[in-house]
Amino acid sequence: MASEELLLSLLKKARKGDEDAFRKLVEETREKIFGAIAGMTGREAIAEEILQEGYIALWDKNLSGDVERPSKWLYKFCINKSIDYLRKSEPLLLENFEEASEFISSQLPSPEINVEENETREKLAEILSKMPKKERITVLMSDYLGMDSFEIASILGSSPSTVRTQISNGRKKIAELLKEIRK
Repeated sequence: MASEELLLSLLKKARKGDEDAFRKLVEETREKIFGAIAGMTGREAIAEEILQEGYIALWDKNLSGDVERPSKWLYKFCINKSIDYLRKSEPLLLENFEEASEFISSQLPSPEINVEENETREKLAEILSKMPKKERITVLMSDYLGMDSFEIASILGSSPSTVRTQISNGRKKIAELLKEIRK
């Protein structure tokens, strides 16, 4: 992803009507944020809708105000929208999670896809589907998005120590479930 300075410059140009700058901003941020949202919600269509709302709000200064770090603002907005969606929706259905897992699997780096990599991806998708929602979200935010516990806490409205506990518990759960699958 591009530097925050470049993204801020693109955002300022986009807000002045430069469509190419906005297109470049989207290109620089879309893939990683979309993957995180799809992983959280379990639905690509919902992830696309949330991300679109995020870009509209980011572009509209009346909705987002003065933004100093566009990618962080967009992450926070989209993650909060994803959490709102999860609160309102029923628990993820297996077929919805499989849709998200396929997307996440397709985004993982794989110059030469082989059977072992595919099995690993399938195991990861299975493990994530069995994790409690809060642990899954905090682990994705930490390990996939690279956010620290303070950033995650501010987005989720909890304390950094709670977030660290959820990440730790989530990672332990992944290890336990991985052991079960390998048996």
